[in-house]
Amino acid sequence: MAITLGVVIVGAAGWLGATWYTGKRIEESAQRRLNETNEKLAKITPLFGLRIDQLKYERGFFSTQARYGISLLKNENAPDDLPSGMIEFDARIEHGPFPRSALARGAIAPKLAFVHTEMAQTDQLKPLFELTKNVPPLSGDAVVSYGGNANSKFQVPPLQFKEGDSVLDFSGMQLAGTYERAQQAVTGHAVIDKIAVNGSQEGKPFSLSISGLSGDANSRMGKFGLSVGDSGIKVKRIEIADPNGAMKLALDDFGYGVTLSENDKSIGVKAAYDSGKVTVNDIAVGSGQMVVTLANLDGQAVKQFSDTYNQIVRQAMAGATDEGLKDEQVDSLLDTGTQLLAGNPSFAIEPLSWKTDKGESKLNFALELSNPADAKDLTPQEIAVRAIKRIDATLVVSKPMVQDLVSQYLMKTDGLEAAQAGDQAAEQVRTLAGMAEMFNIGANDGDNIVGKFHYADGMGDLNGKKIPAEVLFASLLEASGQDDGQLSLDDEDGPEEMSAAEATQSAADAAAEAAAAAAGDDARAAAGMMRNFDADTVGGILDDIGFSYSKKDGDNGPVLVLEPSYTGATDLRLEFLCEDGADSCLDLTATAVYATKKPVPLKAINGWNQQYRWARAYVDDQNRAVLQMDMNSEGGIGRESLQILLNTFFSLSEDFSATVDPVTGKR
Repeated sequence: MAITLGVVIVGAAGWLGATWYTGKRIEESAQRRLNETNEKLAKITPLFGLRIDQLKYERGFFSTQARYGISLLKNENAPDDLPSGMIEFDARIEHGPFPRSALARGAIAPKLAFVHTEMAQTDQLKPLFELTKNVPPLSGDAVVSYGGNANSKFQVPPLQFKEGDSVLDFSGMQLAGTYERAQQAVTGHAVIDKIAVNGSQEGKPFSLSISGLSGDANSRMGKFGLSVGDSGIKVKRIEIADPNGAMKLALDDFGYGVTLSENDKSIGVKAAYDSGKVTVNDIAVGSGQMVVTLANLDGQAVKQFSDTYNQIVRQAMAGATDEGLKDEQVDSLLDTGTQLLAGNPSFAIEPLSWKTDKGESKLNFALELSNPADAKDLTPQEIAVRAIKRIDATLVVSKPMVQDLVSQYLMKTDGLEAAQAGDQAAEQVRTLAGMAEMFNIGANDGDNIVGKFHYADGMGDLNGKKIPAEVLFASLLEASGQDDGQLSLDDEDGPEEMSAAEATQSAADAAAEAAAAAAGDDARAAAGMMRNFDADTVGGILDDIGFSYSKKDGDNGPVLVLEPSYTGATDLRLEFLCEDGADSCLDLTATAVYATKKPVPLKAINGWNQQYRWARAYVDDQNRAVLQMDMNSEGGIGRESLQILLNTFFSLSEDFSATVDPVTGKR
């Protein structure tokens, strides 16, 4: 019995001693940790000094009561509207090795401390406490181990705020997280059930509702001194509406996630966006997805680039004017950019897609970069050409998907019947397909319009049309406001230096600019593009289509008079509009004339023009119905594109015949 009692006494004495020692250890390290935290805050908040001060520290045997204050210290460059004052927090620190509250939560292993923290009620925060009904707006608990690891849970209470006609309803937030000191690893999970806003903007009422919002983070310090890991946000539903019914948008199952990974040499980034069903004014418009990746980013270069850039930004915001240091930093950025390019970094969007139950449209884009030799001695054009190693882009547009969306829109907004809306939508899709081929943006492939661009080894290829690099990138430089590429990077008054990021952006724009670049005279000739309409080429197309014709001279150029065939017209012709003889015919007008027994009502003509926008209809001075369509070759037009346009007109002519003469007209 005596032995047992002795063991208990020794154990109790050891626990009390450990408790006293732990409290003393916490006090000794508290100020040092606070100084380290303030040093880090000063680096990341250059416009203002975000600072934490210890206002009170009263150490007892079993616990400590402390108060801390967070404040913004403005400098001369800080915005005028930064809030002043201090937000204070009370902390109750229960000393280890066996903090009572930690034991109550099931943490039976020895711990350094259990810390309960909550926002303190001060005069400045009194209005906020009134909104939360005197519940601390932010509070939480943390269990801290002797190794510096921590598990924590924080919460923000529900609140409702009303000002004028606006009401904010917030369900509150729950946040749980962990920290592992050895790897500087952090995990976090936050949940908000609902945020709702009802109010007005510029006198117009609106409502916003976000439900099922959650966020996750899982990161650690990587080998290059950068945090690596995953983070993401998910939203179950977002609704935006005008109570008067003018606009209603709903988005289900939105998600966003970023992964930063590393290997022995490089860093990779992947960002993914997902959207479930989207409805606009009760019209289901589909769902979307986008995945963006960056790969082969030299780890050491990214770290150096980040540190130097952040240092420049901090100095600029703080008003520092050490030009010599700035020049050194700029040189460092350029050297780092060169090191990044040496790793052959790549950028990709695979895919950017939109999908409905009628089909899917998507874009895939991939860019590879390389390090051009002697970049400082090259012109911007040469850098763009040599830094871009490869570009591959494919755009697929689903015609059934587009037609269905347009049809639903016409029924909802214009009040059209389903059949009429479907006809108009089909006509607009045919127009889109024809223009895509006319401008060599894409080609018709079954139910899809497909456009492809490839660049490698100094040569671009847009849907089979070759575009030399000098043509492609000269267009890009001209669009960015630079001259013919005669300025070098060392010209003080010339264009700004092109960084790796700018080269990436230029490459990303290359596919979109390629069609314009192809308009150069040499590129057009190589691609078989016509700069002018000529009777022989057009006649050859008519032969392929199966129309007989005769040729005669008109007032402004040649005229091809066609046999009407299935169109139902009494007169069908193509007129060339030339400025300087038959070698300069930029315009071609297709005309179909219909001589009916009775004059065609203007209501029928107006109805046609409202439904079809590709060709115009009118009644001439002889009370004959006329259908007309203009075509232009300025900038170049391909033979295939012209054939599509002519086929479109002949098809419309057949439809128009049924409109002006329902008895004899054909479909």
